[in-house]
Amino acid sequence: MNRVTPKTPRDEIVALIRRDGYVLMEDALTSSQVATLSIAYDAQLARTPLAPGATRVETPRILERDPAFETLMDLPTTFPIARAVIGADIELASGGELDHKLPRTPAYISWHNDFQWMTDIPYPRQNFWLRCTYFLSDVREDTGPFTLLPGTHRNDRACPPEMNEANGQPKFIPGQIGVTGPAGSCLINNTEIWHTNSPLTGDLPRRLIMILYKHAWMKQWEQGYEITPEFADRQTDPVRRQLTGGVAWHQDRSHFPAAEI
Repeated sequence: MNRVTPKTPRDEIVALIRRDGYVLMEDALTSSQVATLSIAYDAQLARTPLAPGATRVETPRILERDPAFETLMDLPTTFPIARAVIGADIELASGGELDHKLPRTPAYISWHNDFQWMTDIPYPRQNFWLRCTYFLSDVREDTGPFTLLPGTHRNDRACPPEMNEANGQPKFIPGQIGVTGPAGSCLINNTEIWHTNSPLTGDLPRRLIMILYKHAWMKQWEQGYEITPEFADRQTDPVRRQLTGGVAWHQDRSHFPAAEI
């Protein structure tokens, strides 16, 4: 597994993401940050009653629901990596997402690459989103780790449906990696990598926060996941204004505050 830390040289991390499609950065969050985020996370869970038969709790637009979450959009340990991979025109692709997988539940999504529905865009894909997934609890083999096939973001075809069972559960694929790590870690991955959720077989939930980045000229994830105008309007920091859509996409890189990061 590609394990790195905030002390790993940026160029080395970027090279791993370009080659294999992912890294796991341990210690992306300090223990104090994990504690602060966990309080805000639990407050959100308390506001969300479980639906009958639910396998997870999903809360979109998490960045604007508590100032603690807002810090994740440009976290000093991970944002420079996202900026280096995407480029100077980096923006948020959504308002972020709380993802809470419940104990003893099956996978809620099977093998796929995120943009495989874009049938008119040829492979290998040059365009993608980058996801930063923060672990607020230890992720172990029995807590439904995010599972991926390294290097498949460079494939010349979409993730094949034969990788999934008839009941929608993912098959075991030789070479797959279940990304495990301690609380405070961050999985940084190209969203075109072939990946899947996995069953949570243990008694503890999986506690994640996901932040997505894209090029400025790409559309956001819509249908209730996009950044609200109110959240964008209250940003005063130049980089955060860029991340929330405050810089015209058709500019050269000198117009993007994030170009200096």
